[in-house]
Amino acid sequence: MKAAKLLFHIFISLTAAFLLVGLPTGFVLYHTQSEAPDAVSGASVKLPDKPSGDYVLMLNRSLHEDSFDDWVSFFQNGELNVIFDDINCIAAQSDADALKMADRLIAQLPENQMKLRTENPTLLVSKAENGCIDAAIFSKEMADAMKLRTDMDDNIACIIIKGGEDEK
Repeated sequence: MKAAKLLFHIFISLTAAFLLVGLPTGFVLYHTQSEAPDAVSGASVKLPDKPSGDYVLMLNRSLHEDSFDDWVSFFQNGELNVIFDDINCIAAQSDADALKMADRLIAQLPENQMKLRTENPTLLVSKAENGCIDAAIFSKEMADAMKLRTDMDDNIACIIIKGGEDEK
């Protein structure tokens, strides 16, 4: 009788230990052997395709006094120096090409350095022409259709971005 109680106690103890330790360990080991990158893997972000066409980007100089040249270099050449400045970009709601280019630019920058929002095209043109923006991007077609003035005062810089395929 003592032997039966001892075997029953050992069985219950082993079952409890397996349920408390064995199942969670098996679950963790099973899920860590997936194809997902581990914490020491290098970052590899696939950039969206660079859309073709020309784009007009309007940038407020007064909001980016220290980093203005770096931003211009980034937008024109894709050359990314370390920029310790965030930027808020606005695109017209119906300007799909400008939204694609903005997504491409966002993907090239560190996370959350460039925020994008959309706005009514007429209101956006009015804001851009009056200098009430941080940055605004338009496709050349949208800028022409909305009769966007590119000869602004010294406070707003007009940058032409050339789209197209990346050189390999």
